[in-house]
Amino acid sequence: MYRSKLRSLNEFIADCEKLDSSDMLEELIAVCSKKLGPLDGEEELALLANKLFRLSRKLVGLRADSDTVRRIAELTLEERIELEQVERIIDGNLLCYHFQPIVNAEDGSVYSYEALMRPIGSPLISPFHILKYAALTERLQDIERATFMNVLKLIDSEPERFYNRPVFINSIPNIVLPPEDSELIGELLVRNSDRAVIEMTEGGELDERKFELMKEKFRSLNIRIAIDDYGTGYSNIKNLLSYMPNYVKIDRSLLSEIQNSQKKRHFVRDIVEFCHDNGILALAEGVETSEELRCVILLGVDLIQGFYTGRPAPEPVGSINEEIIAEIRRYRSELLDGIASKQYIASEGERVLLDKLTRDGYSTVLIGKDMPEGAKVTVVGTPAVESRVCIIASKGFSGTISIEHVILRALKNSPCIELSEGSDTVLEIKGESHFNGGGIRVPKGSRLEVVGKGALFFELDDSDYYGIGNDLSSFHGDIIFSHNSMILINANGQCGVGIGSGRGGSITVNSGKYLITQQGSYCVSIGSLNEPARLDIHDCDLETKLSAAKGVSLGSLYSSADVCLRRSSFRCFAGGLTVSAIGSANGDSAKVVLNNSNISIDVRADELTAIGSVSGSSEIDISKVSLRISAAGNRALAFGAEDKETRLSVANADVGVELDTALDFCICRDKRTVSIDGGRCVFTVNGHDEDIR
Repeated sequence: MYRSKLRSLNEFIADCEKLDSSDMLEELIAVCSKKLGPLDGEEELALLANKLFRLSRKLVGLRADSDTVRRIAELTLEERIELEQVERIIDGNLLCYHFQPIVNAEDGSVYSYEALMRPIGSPLISPFHILKYAALTERLQDIERATFMNVLKLIDSEPERFYNRPVFINSIPNIVLPPEDSELIGELLVRNSDRAVIEMTEGGELDERKFELMKEKFRSLNIRIAIDDYGTGYSNIKNLLSYMPNYVKIDRSLLSEIQNSQKKRHFVRDIVEFCHDNGILALAEGVETSEELRCVILLGVDLIQGFYTGRPAPEPVGSINEEIIAEIRRYRSELLDGIASKQYIASEGERVLLDKLTRDGYSTVLIGKDMPEGAKVTVVGTPAVESRVCIIASKGFSGTISIEHVILRALKNSPCIELSEGSDTVLEIKGESHFNGGGIRVPKGSRLEVVGKGALFFELDDSDYYGIGNDLSSFHGDIIFSHNSMILINANGQCGVGIGSGRGGSITVNSGKYLITQQGSYCVSIGSLNEPARLDIHDCDLETKLSAAKGVSLGSLYSSADVCLRRSSFRCFAGGLTVSAIGSANGDSAKVVLNNSNISIDVRADELTAIGSVSGSSEIDISKVSLRISAAGNRALAFGAEDKETRLSVANADVGVELDTALDFCICRDKRTVSIDGGRCVFTVNGHDEDIR
């Protein structure tokens, strides 16, 4: 063991002799320290290692100083004056930041911001000057440290200033910070992992060992990575595959006058397609004209940044110019309507063959244009053959879309079937149909009724998702289920709704079988994420499996819930931190009516209620129901919240509750608000029977 450690010190000395600058020294010290491990009881070896580390810093510093003196001597008088100003800025940390909006190419909303460095009190000194002279004087490490610390402290202390949106922080990949700085920055990154994105300049090939260490570090901190300036320097697919970032920022040089260059359009389209195929968001950087904006949207980019959509400003903006938003949406409509890609316009009564459309290069099928009320179109797929074709019901369409054995793969951030506002669509299911990567969008002002004897299978894996309904910032239209077979939704993502949307809408379940499985941070199986949910569910067989930090099977996550479940079979398996099976997690109230049903609830969470609101008042009416509840958690209740009023009425029901909890009261907050009339009720708490009458 002793010989092995001496060998590690010899390797460290050999590596130090090869250093041309101090950039990699701290990394070498960290690697060597890791190899040496604890030196408790090996005082001589520990002393030798510390002396070697101090001496290496001194010698490398002297070498750097010598090179710096030579380079400074070659500067002109004007450059020396600029150098003095830059050194004053770095020494005093006289840096502030302007924030440029990064815009969603789908609807023009602000997605995030990039923090751009600006010197305080030196208007003639640009960020270019600062980086130039910092590199000249071996002080890029100081810039890296200041950038991370300054911006992360802003994000950490004032998240509302950024509207809780992510902030891109520029980083120089080849710079390694000392362990004490790295540790402090790591703590800030962990606290703000959902709001910080590290943006690395794609200017050259990284040392493989350094690159692996950097990747491992950010992966362990759960930090998203963006590659800046892609398309310049050492840019190739191999390098991009090594990075596998969350975002790729396509360089301005590829986008300037792109509408006039077929080669640029071809290259950018390849980059965008590669990104989408690998789950990466493509960002068009440096968009400066309306023509460039239209072109990049039609090429399919996800995000846009540039002077045309929003200039950097000291204060982050909540939204960009309304005229630019309208322009973005217009160009997005062009993409969807087929001006940028071929669109097939179906005729009334037609049987549309998906495999033929795919062979002919069509990307969308438009149904409803110039069709009379009550029209019907059938879309036919081929079993085991996947199609990248989006089905669109046009505005004003009122009729039936019948699908037979279709297997659809959604384009990035797009649904497989999209209803337009004002449409009234009956979706008839025949055979098994599979939707991969996207669901059925039912916007506010539209209506969808699902009928038929086929089955629908959804596989969703976006960070934010919905199965049938609308996105997490929107209301959905009227959704009605009148089918006679299975709908299966399997979702893995950060935040999402199986059936419903972020802001809610009308959902009526008249029949059918359902299996909804979700894993993520914030999940609702049927209902709404942020607004009140009103659900009418009857005559169905429903099962939900939920694993989420915060989740609700039937109801609303953050608002009130009104749920009526009748003549149905409902099974719920849920686990997480804060969970309600039927009701609300953080809403101010929940009203639940259970009638003539067979219900089984199995919940495991730190804070939970099986039925009702975890944090608000609850009104629960149970009649003619067979109800089984098995729940366990630190703050677990069968009904309602621990500190809000809960009114529970049980009539002619067979109720069995098994509860494992640390709370003093277990079934609901106040027994005086409980009414039991007939039936059989058995409540077992922490292994003991409890009477709540």
